[in-house]
Amino acid sequence: MSKLAFYRKYRSQTFDEVVGQEHIIQTLSNAIEHKRLAHAYIFSGPRGTGKTTMARILAKAVNVFESEGQFSRLDSELCTRISNFTCADVVEIDAASNTGVDNIRDLNDRVNFTPIECSHKFYIIDEAHMLSTGAFNALLKTLEEPPSHTIFILATTEAHKIPVTIHSRCQHLRFRNLSDAEIMGHLRFVCDTESISISESALSMIARNSSGCMRDALSLLDQLYSFMGNSIKDDDIIASLGCCDVQQLSSYLTAVLSGDTSAFFALHRDLMTGGINPLQLLKELLSFVDAVLAYFASCEDLIPYPMDFVTSVAKAGSMQRATDLLTVLAKVESELRWFSNPALLLQLRLLQFMQASATSASPATQATQANTIDLVTGQSPRPATPLAAKVHTPSPSQVDTPAPVAQSEPAPAPTLRPSYVDKQPSATRVAAAPVQPSPAPVRPSPAPAKSAVTNEAVSISGIQGQWSTFLTVLKEKNSGLYTILASATPVSLDGSCLKLQLKQYVQFFVEKLKESSYQQAFEALLSDFFKQTLSFEILSPDDMPSYSVPAGSSATAQDAAPANASAELSSNPVEQAPVQSAKDETINEIVSIFEGAIVGQNVS
Repeated sequence: MSKLAFYRKYRSQTFDEVVGQEHIIQTLSNAIEHKRLAHAYIFSGPRGTGKTTMARILAKAVNVFESEGQFSRLDSELCTRISNFTCADVVEIDAASNTGVDNIRDLNDRVNFTPIECSHKFYIIDEAHMLSTGAFNALLKTLEEPPSHTIFILATTEAHKIPVTIHSRCQHLRFRNLSDAEIMGHLRFVCDTESISISESALSMIARNSSGCMRDALSLLDQLYSFMGNSIKDDDIIASLGCCDVQQLSSYLTAVLSGDTSAFFALHRDLMTGGINPLQLLKELLSFVDAVLAYFASCEDLIPYPMDFVTSVAKAGSMQRATDLLTVLAKVESELRWFSNPALLLQLRLLQFMQASATSASPATQATQANTIDLVTGQSPRPATPLAAKVHTPSPSQVDTPAPVAQSEPAPAPTLRPSYVDKQPSATRVAAAPVQPSPAPVRPSPAPAKSAVTNEAVSISGIQGQWSTFLTVLKEKNSGLYTILASATPVSLDGSCLKLQLKQYVQFFVEKLKESSYQQAFEALLSDFFKQTLSFEILSPDDMPSYSVPAGSSATAQDAAPANASAELSSNPVEQAPVQSAKDETINEIVSIFEGAIVGQNVS
């Protein structure tokens, strides 16, 4: 003769016996006492959390309260018949096997009949989300205006599959997962009643593997009881579940967080050859790392493991590394559906995590991080500038005279726009010079290294001397920015704002530099290279310093070159061909980098 399973034998019969779900118990108790019962309820929540049990208790409590005025003792003959499914007025319908419209039509025909032995009729529809669309539509009118003696209860694990039209006609009560402490307390009660000898660590292991489901916990205890009898030990649970104990988990995670590959290989091989289920191991690892994070967050009350093991694992790493490891384990869990060998996948991902951690902890990387991370806040320094690069027109007194920059090869003659070409080339003017004397010309140094710029405050002459090296670094790290700024020249330094001049003022380039992604990337590279927080501005054509000189003063041929070049370009169309070719080359490069397309050829 088969015995009664624990989850049926110890099913709650009153509100006081229900484990957890206090918010639902209080809601239903008040509704019964104050006669505010709704005509329809939706009980939703994870499996094994008491939805159907609560529906039966509600049916007993409502009928007993109508006749006796109390519902704390539900042991009458009527309650016994309801518990044994022999009461004609409490109807349970399995929606998984009664999904059609005809089943709901039959229900609608029987709803109007008065109760036979109870004061209220109850229709408990289990797995209600399995009903078809037509069945839901057929139930709508009856569910909205049922007879006063009828109450509907729809129990489901997937409330989102129930139509909104049904939701709006019901009160929705949401059941929650049970905590490990609540499950352990009920399991201890069952073990004491059945005279089962079991340790607290074994009960904790059962609770952790029940996923907050009381029915799963009772089923697992029933399985172990059938396996070992009245004495259940920790090793019996480990052998039955295919999991590992806390000490093995602690050693395994300590090896991972400390980067000890040899110890990790040995432990992983021992666990796999010892018959440990890799899926169960992954589940245990996720739970243990979560406990380590709770330790770092000073939430010891939420840790279901012995504190000495959690502390030893926490000492091997940090909160950031534990968070990264939990992310890796979560990704492994999502990848297992596509991988036929879960043990190998787990080993591979953990080795990659250890290798990445070892690489990030190398001396060269630490030196780089020391330069780029603020030691007080732990964050990368951000330049104190607006979100978009500004292009404005300062007053003439704010324009600094650019220091002469030594170049290894002569720069091409700039193509000047008609809007700012001198209308009288013979007339000479000069831009307002600052009061300070001009800095001495910078002599070229042979291939300066990136580390040549110190942490001291940089000057415009220092930036100009290192500009060619900076462009080389920029080309390696961000080719898009290099394309825009390859023709840029540092003109002046106003505090921490570096003013740049484009040899060819292309509006497309300026608009791109206004975008926050381009601006932040360029400012980060500037600050990293020159070891000082720098922002930047692009001078507009009207801001460019003039190249002409006053009348009567001696101008060198080099000073008069821009004006002469402008006159030659405007008078000799043949000489403009190379310039036009250079423009075409620049446009083609822009199109290829930004994946654009030329939509018109009317170029003036």
